[in-house]
Amino acid sequence: MKKIVYSVVILSILSVVSAEEVDDFESLLNDVSKIATKKSLNVDYLPAVVTIIDAQTYVDAGIVNIGEALGMLPGIQVQISPMGYTMTTFRGLKTPNSYFADKIKILIDGVAINNEISGTSNYYMDFPMQLVDKIEVLRGPSSTVYGAGAFYGVVNIITKLGDSKKENQVFFSTGSYKYGVAGTNVYTTTDNWNIFASGYYQQNDKKLNVPNYEQKTDETMRDLSLGFKATHGDFEFLTRLKQNTYGNFYSFEGEMDPILTQPKEHKNLYFFAQASYLANFEDYKLETKANFSHRESNIGANIDRIGEMSNRFSVVDVVTEDGFTSQENTGEQNFEFETILTLPEIDSNDILIGTGIRYVKVEQDDYYNSVENAITQNYDTIINHPNLNNFRHNSNKEPAFWLNPTTQLLKDNLSRTIAYGYLQDLISISSATDLILGLRIDDYSDFGAKFSKRVGVVHRANDKTVLKFLYGSAFRAPTFIEAYANGHINLRAGDENLKPEETNTYEAVIIYSPDFNNKLSLNLFYSQLKNVIDLEEYEATIVGYKNYKGRESKGLEFEYSFRTQLEHNFYLNGTYLETDYEIPPEEYSNSEIVSMPDISKLMLKAMYVYTPTNKFSFGTTWHYYSKITPTELEWVDTESAPPVHIFDETITYRLSSFSEIRGTVKNLFDVDVYQPSYYYAMDKGIKREGRNYLLNYTYRF
Repeated sequence: MKKIVYSVVILSILSVVSAEEVDDFESLLNDVSKIATKKSLNVDYLPAVVTIIDAQTYVDAGIVNIGEALGMLPGIQVQISPMGYTMTTFRGLKTPNSYFADKIKILIDGVAINNEISGTSNYYMDFPMQLVDKIEVLRGPSSTVYGAGAFYGVVNIITKLGDSKKENQVFFSTGSYKYGVAGTNVYTTTDNWNIFASGYYQQNDKKLNVPNYEQKTDETMRDLSLGFKATHGDFEFLTRLKQNTYGNFYSFEGEMDPILTQPKEHKNLYFFAQASYLANFEDYKLETKANFSHRESNIGANIDRIGEMSNRFSVVDVVTEDGFTSQENTGEQNFEFETILTLPEIDSNDILIGTGIRYVKVEQDDYYNSVENAITQNYDTIINHPNLNNFRHNSNKEPAFWLNPTTQLLKDNLSRTIAYGYLQDLISISSATDLILGLRIDDYSDFGAKFSKRVGVVHRANDKTVLKFLYGSAFRAPTFIEAYANGHINLRAGDENLKPEETNTYEAVIIYSPDFNNKLSLNLFYSQLKNVIDLEEYEATIVGYKNYKGRESKGLEFEYSFRTQLEHNFYLNGTYLETDYEIPPEEYSNSEIVSMPDISKLMLKAMYVYTPTNKFSFGTTWHYYSKITPTELEWVDTESAPPVHIFDETITYRLSSFSEIRGTVKNLFDVDVYQPSYYYAMDKGIKREGRNYLLNYTYRF
């Protein structure tokens, strides 16, 4: 196994190769990743399906942030919810009615962005690519290494700070919708300490026109992040703060804001700090990590108009001048300690052992709902009124609230402890064949232990062809909202008896590289899910979440890349998906298996960066999405989003070796782009921006 790990390095320093060949070997070094095994291997030899995003190439192609970068990859469809949350769907697997819970694991510089309340990490999708060195994306289950949540995939965002990039730069951007960003990353040394810092601030005043509405969306944004890293020998301290505020786009119900006089917004704050130390003794390596994270979410929503609420309460002779509004304010803290022991190679076995423990506690939980507030203040009048049964929010239709009126989103004193251990063995069966075996146990204080397993074979058929046969299982624990949410009007209660979601995925991969310039890969995959967590649709039930029997996803992904030393960098990928979905049943009806709604079964994407001289480069990206699959819900009669081709064009001019200016036109041909709307409230979905512009200046010193 060590021959694979070190061969690229050995070859690159051989003095007999030409300069151009050295550049080719350096490009191979850039394709080395630890994401699948926590051991450095070239991605072609990893026992997983991994794509590495080189940030600078993507910047030259006009990619602005992490969300856009992920959207360029096969098997991934990036959409937004009506309230503006980025939803990253891997291989057509999503939960249409419960979009808050991501089913991928997001890492920032190797640190998991843990979030047990809602399970989402979308607040990092707007992170600028200017501060990123590369992004490693693993498609498929990875719970044997990363635990719960590494369900459909893992994304490791490696910033320039996190990668110890010895680079000083400042950058500024401006663009449509009064968009502006300023950022920097700097590096210095002092007394054997390496010090790195980075940060940015961005904002816009984005408001989009909406068909058939006079008012515009509210997509205003303010986003700030600061990072710091210090290293001394084998010790490292890393910390980052990120805080953003967004308008509510199309509002909670996916149409338009029903109460313009009281605009709402959602805020996120995330802070983490990690200390790590790598100890080497003889041929053993022991890495120890301790981290802390703090997460806050403050979500305000306007749900219905003032006049509509007045009419509802007039049935029970209650006067109200409030519309239907809600406010959620939650916060949690995570503490984690992990050790990773790498043993010396024993009879062609590279063994890695990891253990850890994480403790999560909800520290803030406040909930306000204007309808509930009006009911509480007029409880006796409502409960004794002869028209009670005609009241829209009576106890028969909202039993969870009436049984337990509360101003908390979650049950009291929530916490969770997760202890885990994992074992991985990379076995060199022969000079051409490697085998990986992985096993992990995660023991949750609130629902018990869960095993994950993994088997993979990588066979180098010849110098040009690599074959992979992979199997992996993964799980996702119920979030606190799914398991422990209190029932509120317009929000379903959690179910403490939920089981973790599980998946078993099988993959067959062929990679063909005839030379250093060309590479083609094909991947066939089949995923089988069980105990899928989704909302049920019974109007009058207390519990709102349940486990569904199963779902399946199968498909084909391909990637082709062509790159030369200077002029050409071309990347093309495609995906075809067949994913089924069990429609949550309405009351007195049965569930039904149909195609997964709200996804494109066929996706094609391409990126081409042409650099004719050292001064100029031209970047083009292209996305094709087939028609969004329609829902089979009987009461829906709106159209689905039509197929769409989207082109972006970027020109970069290098003023000197230290500075450059870059102009980008997004949606060059100004085509109509739609995303699925909440409960299909708008025909074709919610409309996104047309042609828009971005201008960037970067200076390195």
